[in-house]
Amino acid sequence: MMDNLRTAANSLVLKIVFVIIILSFVLTGVGSYLIGGSSNHVAKVNGTAISQVQLQQAFQQEKQVLQEQLGEQFAEIASSEQGMQMLRRQALERLIGVTLLNQYSNQLGLTASDNQVKQDIYNMPIFQTDGHFDSEKYRTILSQHNVNADDLAQEIRQNLINLQLSKMYITDEFVLPEEVKSYAQLLLQQREVKTATLSLANYQSKQTVTDKELQDYYNAHQNSFISPEQVQVSYIKLDAASQRENVAVKDEELKNYYEQNIANFTQPAQKHYSMIQLPTEKEADSVVKSLAGGADFKQLVAEKSTDKFSVANHGALGWMEATSTPSEIIAANLTKKGQISAVIKSASNYIIFRLDDIKPEVVKPFQSVKTEIANTLKNEKAINAFYSLQQTASRAAMDDNESLTAAEKATGIKAVTTGWFSRNNLPEEIRFDKVADTIFNGNLVDKNGPTGINSDVINVDGDRAFVIRVEKYKPQVTQPFDEVKKTVAELVKLNKATKEMEAEGNKLLTALKQGAGEAALAKLGINFGDAKIIERFEQNDVLVEPIFQMPIPKENTPTYFSTKDAKNNLVIIQLIKVTQGQPTDEELKVFSQRYKMILGNVMMESLMLNLRDSAKVDLGRME
Repeated sequence: MMDNLRTAANSLVLKIVFVIIILSFVLTGVGSYLIGGSSNHVAKVNGTAISQVQLQQAFQQEKQVLQEQLGEQFAEIASSEQGMQMLRRQALERLIGVTLLNQYSNQLGLTASDNQVKQDIYNMPIFQTDGHFDSEKYRTILSQHNVNADDLAQEIRQNLINLQLSKMYITDEFVLPEEVKSYAQLLLQQREVKTATLSLANYQSKQTVTDKELQDYYNAHQNSFISPEQVQVSYIKLDAASQRENVAVKDEELKNYYEQNIANFTQPAQKHYSMIQLPTEKEADSVVKSLAGGADFKQLVAEKSTDKFSVANHGALGWMEATSTPSEIIAANLTKKGQISAVIKSASNYIIFRLDDIKPEVVKPFQSVKTEIANTLKNEKAINAFYSLQQTASRAAMDDNESLTAAEKATGIKAVTTGWFSRNNLPEEIRFDKVADTIFNGNLVDKNGPTGINSDVINVDGDRAFVIRVEKYKPQVTQPFDEVKKTVAELVKLNKATKEMEAEGNKLLTALKQGAGEAALAKLGINFGDAKIIERFEQNDVLVEPIFQMPIPKENTPTYFSTKDAKNNLVIIQLIKVTQGQPTDEELKVFSQRYKMILGNVMMESLMLNLRDSAKVDLGRME
C-alpha cells in the first residue's frame, strides 16, 4: 500500500487509527524524546537538532529510573549539583544515540508497513476492553491529551523501524552449534570446593593500640571525621488533602454544575460505518450496481476491497462521532441505517460506504453522576482552600518574622520542631529538594547561624507546602580527637587485624600450593570444611565469582585461591574438581538464543560507537 507517512495520511482507515497511535506513545513515552521542542537546541547530530524540551523530558525519565533503582540513596545524588549534571549529560548522550539510530535505519531503507503500525496499536492494552480493541475508549482517552497526530505517527513508525534494526543484530547473528554447546557447558559447569576461613573478628579482638597510634591515625585521616553542618528547624505543613476533609457541597451546587457542564455527561451520537475500496471508478460503479441488485456487502468486501485493514473486519470501520468522522464519509451524507453511498473519490481510490447502525445521543442522568460531580467540586474547593491557606500563611509568616506563632494562629496548624539533621538526612516529612535548598542554600542561615527569619511558602509536588524557620545551627566542623577516640581505636585495630590476617593468609596459601598445607592449617587452628558443589548461578554468595575464576585443577592436584566474604573474613578456597555441564537439547535451544543475544548486543554496541565516532555532533548549551 503506502510507503511513507504522507501517503499514509491519505488512507481513510489510517486517518481513523492514527489518533490511536498518538496516545500510545504519549502515555508510554516511546516517542516523547524526539517530539516537540524549541529552536533553542542543546545539540545537533548530523544536522538534526535536539531541543531543550527534549533534553528535559529525557532528564526527568533518567531521574525517575535512577530513583526507582536507588530508593533513599537517590537523595544524595539529587542534592549534588555535580550528580545532576552527570545525569543530564547521560540523558543527552541517550538522545544523541537514539537520533543516530534513527538516521542509520533510514539510510538502510528500513520501513514499517501500515499493517505493522495498525497491529501494534490494536494490541496495546490501554485501548482494549476485555482483551479487544475499543475505538470508543481510544477516542475518550485521546480527547484528554492534546497531541499532534503527524509528529507522533512518524515517531512511532521510526520506533518500529529501529526495532527491526535491533532484531537484525540480535536474532540474525549466525552461531555454530559447537559454539553454543561450549557456551552452555561453561555456564552449566559445576565446581567442587572446600573452604577454610580466617575470622577477622578473632584477629581484631587480639589487637592492642597505643595513644600515639591513635593520634597518628587521626592526624592522617581528619577528613574522615568531619561533622557536616546541621540544623534544627520548625515548620508548618500545609496540604491539600487535609483541606478536602473540611469542604462540603450542597445539592444545589451539584445540580448547577451538572447543568452548566452537561456536555461532559453526554455521549454524542455515533454512527457505525463499513466500506469497500476499489482502485478504479469503473470497478466501483460495478459494485454499486451489484449492491443495488441485492448482493451481499460483506461478500463483496472479501472479493473486491483493496484495503486490507478494513477487509480483516469485513469492511467495518467502527463507531464514529461527528467530530472524528473523516471528510470522505461526511461527503457520503448517509443518514439512515443500511443506506449505501454513491462512489466517493478518495486520494487514489474509489470508496463505497454503508451506514451500518446509529447510536443516538445519550445524556447520563443526574443521579448516576452525582457522586462524580461531588468529588470534582470537593477537589476544586480543596485546591482553592489550599492556595488560600498558602497565601494566609505567607502573609502571617512575613508580617511576624520573629517566629511561626502568627502563622500558626492564622492557619490553625501547629508548628513541628525537628531534631538535629544534615542536608543528607532530612526528616521524612520535609524530605524534598526545594526544602533542603531553602534551608541550606537560602537566607535562613548565614556564617553566624540562624538569621531569625521565616521562609516564604515552599510548594512541593503541587499538593503540599511548608513554611520553615531555622531554630539552631551547627557549622561543619572537624570532630575533636577526644570525641572520636573510641572510633579511631576501632579503626586502627581493624587495620592492624586486616594486615595480620592477610599476611597469615598469604603464608597459608603459599604453603598449600607447595604441599605443606596440613602443618600450616594446624598452626592456625583451622581446617577445610566438607566439599560442596558450586554452580555458577547460585544467588547471594560472594564466593561464586572467584571460585569460577580459578584455574582448573590438573592431574588431581587442587588449586587454591584466597578472597574475602561478606564480613571481610579471609576465605581460602580449595578447588578439587571441575565438571563440565551436560545441556539437554531443550537447554541448547535456550542457550542458542541467549548466545545470539550476547553477540548481537556486542555488535549493537560496536555499531553505536562507530556511528558516534563518524557523526558530526555540535553541542549547544544545557540549561
